[in-house]
Amino acid sequence: MEKNNHIIIINGSPRRSKNCSKIIENITKKLDENNIAYEVENIYKMNIDYCTACGYCERTGKCVIKDDMTPLYKDFDNSLGTIVVSPMFFQSISTKVKTVVDRTQAFYSSKYILKKPSIDTKKERRGMFIAVGGQPEYENQFLGGQIVMDLFFKSINTKLIENVYMSNSDEVPYEKNEKFKEDLNKAIDNYIKEIKSIEK
Repeated sequence: MEKNNHIIIINGSPRRSKNCSKIIENITKKLDENNIAYEVENIYKMNIDYCTACGYCERTGKCVIKDDMTPLYKDFDNSLGTIVVSPMFFQSISTKVKTVVDRTQAFYSSKYILKKPSIDTKKERRGMFIAVGGQPEYENQFLGGQIVMDLFFKSINTKLIENVYMSNSDEVPYEKNEKFKEDLNKAIDNYIKEIKSIEK
C-alpha cells in the first residue's frame, strides 16, 4: 500500500538487535509519542540490486531494474522525510546503504540531466543521518559517509538538518553511551519539531 506523509527510516545495519537497531527503537518511540507516521526499512532483508550504470535513467528518469527499490521511489516522493542509520564500513556507510544511494541516480538524472524531475521538487522534506563507528573518535572519522549522504539527500530532495555520530561503539555500546544518547535525543527532538513545521 502506498504511504503518504510519513518518515522513512532506513536501517543500514546487517546486525540484529545491535546499536543501529537500538537507536531506531529510540527514534520510533519518540515518533509514536508525537503521532508521526513512519516506516522502518530493514534493507538487508530486501532485494535491492546494484546500479549497473546502464544509462537507462538518463534517457527516461526511471530505473530499469524492478526489485524492492521500485516502491521506495514512490515512498521517497510521498514522504515527509528520511532518517538513515548506518554503521561505518571502511570510513563510509554500509554496503547496502550505498546500494540504495546509487539507485537514486534515477532521481538525480531526472532532475539534473533531463530537467524533468520524477520526484516532487516543491515538496518540503527533512533528513537525518546517524552513523555508528566502532573505533574511538578520530579526525574525519565520519567524513566519507557524510559526503555520500549529502549527495543522497540532495537526490531525494530532502533537506538534511541533523548529523549524529557515535564513536567507539566496540567498547561502549549504545545502551551505555549516555553522552551519545543525550545528543541523539536532542537531534530527534529538533527533527520532530522540523517535521511538525512542514506537516500538513
